[in-house]
Amino acid sequence: MWTIYGLNKPEGQVALSNGLLVVALSSILYVCVKHKKISWLIPVSTLIAVFVVGSLIANFSITLMGWCTVAIGAPAIIPQVVRVYRTEHLYGVSAAMYGLLSFCCLTWLIYGAMIDDWFVSLPNIIGTLGAFYIWVRAVKSHKKFQAPIETPAN
Repeated sequence: MWTIYGLNKPEGQVALSNGLLVVALSSILYVCVKHKKISWLIPVSTLIAVFVVGSLIANFSITLMGWCTVAIGAPAIIPQVVRVYRTEHLYGVSAAMYGLLSFCCLTWLIYGAMIDDWFVSLPNIIGTLGAFYIWVRAVKSHKKFQAPIETPAN
C-alpha cells in the first residue's frame, strides 16, 4: 500500500523504499513456499488483492489512500509492544534491530514533516515510540539475564 501511495503521490523515496521492502518480503515468502512452509496461494493472492484494492483506493482518492496506509501501518508494532510489556526475559529479541528501527522510524517521521506529508509522519510516531520502548526493554533484559560465560574444560 505504501508503494502504491508513493507512486501516486508521487513521492519517489516512499515508493522506492517500500518497493524494495516488497521485493525483500517477496523473497522471504518465496523461500517459505519453496520449503513448503506456506502455500503459494497465500502470498500471491495477498499481493494481488493489495495491488487491486490499493490501486482502486489511490485512483479514487489519494487522501483516502493516505488514511488507509496510516490505519494499516501505525498499529503494526502494537502487538509486539504488548508482548514485550508482558515479558520479562526478552531472549531472542534483537536490541540492535529495534534500536535501528526506532532510528529509521524517527527519520521517516522527520522526512514526512519536511515534505509536509503527515501520512508519512503519523505512523512513524507510533513506530518510533514502540521500537524505542522495545529497544530499551531488550537492552535491560539482556543485561539482567546475561548468559553465563562458559569456562573451557581442562
